[in-house]
Amino acid sequence: MRKYLLLLLMSTLFMAPAAYAHTMDKSTLFTDVPETTSNIQDIMVLHSIGLLGYNGKDMALNPTDNLSRKDFASWVGGFFGLEGATVDELAQAAQKEEYISSLEGDLTYKEINTALFHHKLELENPDATMSKEEYIAFLTEHLDDDMGGHTLLQMGGFAEGPTGTIEDVVTGDETGIIINGKTYMLSGHPRIFAESTDAKSWVGQQLERSIFTTAGDHHHGHDDNQEGHGDHEEGHGEGHDAPATNAATLQYVQFSSTQVAADDTKEVQSSNATPREEQQTDETTSSNSSIVWVIAILVVLAAIFAFVFVKRKK
Repeated sequence: MRKYLLLLLMSTLFMAPAAYAHTMDKSTLFTDVPETTSNIQDIMVLHSIGLLGYNGKDMALNPTDNLSRKDFASWVGGFFGLEGATVDELAQAAQKEEYISSLEGDLTYKEINTALFHHKLELENPDATMSKEEYIAFLTEHLDDDMGGHTLLQMGGFAEGPTGTIEDVVTGDETGIIINGKTYMLSGHPRIFAESTDAKSWVGQQLERSIFTTAGDHHHGHDDNQEGHGDHEEGHGEGHDAPATNAATLQYVQFSSTQVAADDTKEVQSSNATPREEQQTDETTSSNSSIVWVIAILVVLAAIFAFVFVKRKK
């Protein structure tokens, strides 16, 4: 009898929901950045590649504050995979590599042009400082600029990923999406612009944009003759996730804005529901869930009893 109870327990474990990779969506980036923020996609892209740091949940962006040299230097340190586990260590590493000359005061456009764009941008007011909002807009505008054979994304070890309809998903210890018959795995901590981080809900939706992280493929230096360095996978601090192998994984996925907006509308309608309607919905959901579990348990019990009956007849 103990054996049959053990079989029953194992069966219920197999029926438990699968665990997905730890993800961040538009509601969990910064405490002061609402999901409805007009530039939320720009914020998510820069956050996913490390150029807004990796502060994440329970941290404030303070978008109207001026961007300090120290914060920027720490972000650059993480972006280029320099050694460091704290803001101070990454900032000092970036200063040592001469991405920035000082960690005091506020950042200027000229210093961004030096650290990230090899002095290639034509600036109207190079000595002006900027708020974090202005920094986000500036980087977004120049993210795909060609700087002698590579873009800013590629400098940090990233590349544009696939787009198209999600045909199916891979779930379990790792999460992946299938487009045109090809499987693309997500990184350990992807950023997700979608209504839900539940991968199963993505099937049939349109992937509008995605970004690969290509592990240690960083381009360091400040001149036109840069060399790629693949030996900086360790010491990222809270940098972007380097896969266990050299296989590229998706660090950012963005589903169709139309689809997300439609889902948001459903959410608003749900939030405007009367208490009675909410109660009915909750009761229906609870009832459906209970029915599924009851049926599953009955199936397992029936199989066990059938096995016992056959055994006794023999």
